[in-house]
Amino acid sequence: MKTLAVTRPEEFIEFLEDDGPVHVVSAERPWKVLIVDDDPEVHQATLFALRGVTISNRKLELLNAYSSEQARAVLEAHPDVAVILLDVVMESHDAGLTLVRVIREELGRRDTRIILRTGQPGYAPELSVIRDYDINDYRTKSELTHTRLITTLTAAIRSYDQICALDENRRGLELLIETGNQLFVPRDVRAFAEVALKHLAGFLGGALNAVFCGPSEDAGEGRDHDELRILAGCGVYCHLEGVSLVDLDNETLRDSLRSGLAGQRHVFGPGAACLHLGRIHGKEALIHVDLPRPATDLARRMIEVLCVNLGVGFENVVLFERLRFFAYYDPLTRLPNRKRFLDRVDEEMPALASGGWILGIIDIVRFSELNDALGHRSGDLLLVEVTQRLQLAVGANALVARVAGDAFGLCWRPEEEGVSAILDVFNAPFSVRGHAIPIRARAGFVDLAAVPGGAVELLKRANLALSHAKQAGNQHWRFFSGEMESSTQNRVRLLTELRSALHQGKGLELHYQPQVASVDQALVGCEALIRWVKASGEAISPDVFIPLAEYTGMIVDIGDWVIGEACRQIVRWDAKGLPGFRVGINISAAQFREPDFVAKTAGVIRESGVDPSRLELEITESVAMEDPLSVARQLHELKALGLRVAVDDFGCGFSSLGSLNRLPFDRVKIDRAFVRELTPETQGDCIATMIIKLAKGLGLEVIAEGVETDQQAQLLREMGCAEMQGFLYARPMQAEALEHWVMCSTQMP
Repeated sequence: MKTLAVTRPEEFIEFLEDDGPVHVVSAERPWKVLIVDDDPEVHQATLFALRGVTISNRKLELLNAYSSEQARAVLEAHPDVAVILLDVVMESHDAGLTLVRVIREELGRRDTRIILRTGQPGYAPELSVIRDYDINDYRTKSELTHTRLITTLTAAIRSYDQICALDENRRGLELLIETGNQLFVPRDVRAFAEVALKHLAGFLGGALNAVFCGPSEDAGEGRDHDELRILAGCGVYCHLEGVSLVDLDNETLRDSLRSGLAGQRHVFGPGAACLHLGRIHGKEALIHVDLPRPATDLARRMIEVLCVNLGVGFENVVLFERLRFFAYYDPLTRLPNRKRFLDRVDEEMPALASGGWILGIIDIVRFSELNDALGHRSGDLLLVEVTQRLQLAVGANALVARVAGDAFGLCWRPEEEGVSAILDVFNAPFSVRGHAIPIRARAGFVDLAAVPGGAVELLKRANLALSHAKQAGNQHWRFFSGEMESSTQNRVRLLTELRSALHQGKGLELHYQPQVASVDQALVGCEALIRWVKASGEAISPDVFIPLAEYTGMIVDIGDWVIGEACRQIVRWDAKGLPGFRVGINISAAQFREPDFVAKTAGVIRESGVDPSRLELEITESVAMEDPLSVARQLHELKALGLRVAVDDFGCGFSSLGSLNRLPFDRVKIDRAFVRELTPETQGDCIATMIIKLAKGLGLEVIAEGVETDQQAQLLREMGCAEMQGFLYARPMQAEALEHWVMCSTQMP
């Protein structure tokens, strides 16, 4: 017969009449205790003994099973059973012990505390049972008095609670580790918001009512508003996605988010929490989550640790968005940059090519000068004003981008007035810091429907049209045409051939035009002039290839070659016994600006062995006036090498004639334009007369170029011009032809 110690009525009376302090019972879910015994009286006695008992401020919920099979079913239905009061002897003498193995091994309930009870201890010796089975306490039913039952149950429940807390802590740490890795996957705030709520739901273990509140628009779209918006929601809040914090009509939710925003910290309330994820680059993020029960200290600490991970993930996303913004947008105007502009045009090409859409480039005239004059801050404000006017002019459906420092890209459908109307935005002055600033612009356009190709090709053709517009004037525009492209291709091909001719030393050669004394036409010198004859025999005019070389910077290499070749030719002439005459060499502006120009010239002279006094370097007046102090220094250094220096095209620039007195020139060349206008009627007050008088007053020699008629020569002699150069005496010729010309000239009586 089984005995029940819990049937002693005096103990029950004592329990019921306990006048101890009244505890406020928590509303949290009760502890679940499973009673497994095949004796109904044991169940009744246990229920009676534990009626109204609270442990750790929580009630008890008693479950009943009368066999091992029923116990298993109850455990499968209730995964959160804290304690099992298990009888050893039921349908068999060791049914309870067998159930222990099932609970631990098959059901995997390692946390549940098992108190083994037996009325026949001989069937299950205590020492061997404790050693061989995973149980937490072993009592005979005679030992479990009312008081002993409660104390034993209290110890078991506290143990279970601690184990659950440790497990929760462990699972939380594992989730934190997993979350820390996965939070670095999203690259925009909206995707991050969804991932954050997903991990928070997994962390709290169940369905979640929460919202993620963050920046209204990511930085990648070119805006940086501080306005917060619901970026993701779940549970009862899923319908709020996209609603701004200002427009949120859920007062409780709005107040919760604003409390976290105001305090810049986490705020835990009785039924909810507002989690502040931090602030970076002016952007903030918060999460409001409804809590099914008040958060314990451990839960709060774990949530705070999770928020650290979420905060790092949010910072990472913001940084990625900023990187993407700076990669695809202009920070000043917030417009797409060139790369993003091209991508957008390519993305929308099927719709844009339907007709009427125009791609254009608008360039501000002399913006760098305006920027220097106004200051860079004012220049920035000016660009912002231009941006706003362009956006207003083309409308919301158009694409406006900043494709260069002072150039804007447009893709829009013009109205009936045509593409030229876009330049009307520059008609009125721009207001910057209280100043009205007039600016002009040029533009190049291409029709997307008429010209095939992707965005890169279209932009290149619009830029080509812009280049032609620049040649046409300050305030002008051009539409792309096929002739522009073929002309550019010819220029590129010509430039490639010129580079090849220079590097291979084939095709380029120097011709020499004699310079004579005006009195007896005796040879006093010659000017070295470069010529280019292609392998096919086609001669390319200097008026064609010299501007190309200047535009690309190749003129520096060409100029160095000219100096070297002229020096070597002088040495060859000297070896043949020709009279020693000077050779004039034109120096380009780019060549003269080279910091090592003087050193390179000295090196060529030294290497060739030429007498430096035989060389005369000719620089234009415009070059001489760019930086008179620097030019004067360089000219003195050249003169120190023994070279002579002449100023070419004098009077064609905008400088004062008095500049001649400050620069160490030896000779002044009268430009052919002034010689051409020379007539007996204009002889007295023409520019050529003034130049000759000024030069003589300064002790400079004078030579006139472009002399083609006897009348011009006679007038120049009468004016006192000592030397002349032009077709009247000889055309530019090859070195061998000049040798023959010199020999014939010296044999003349």
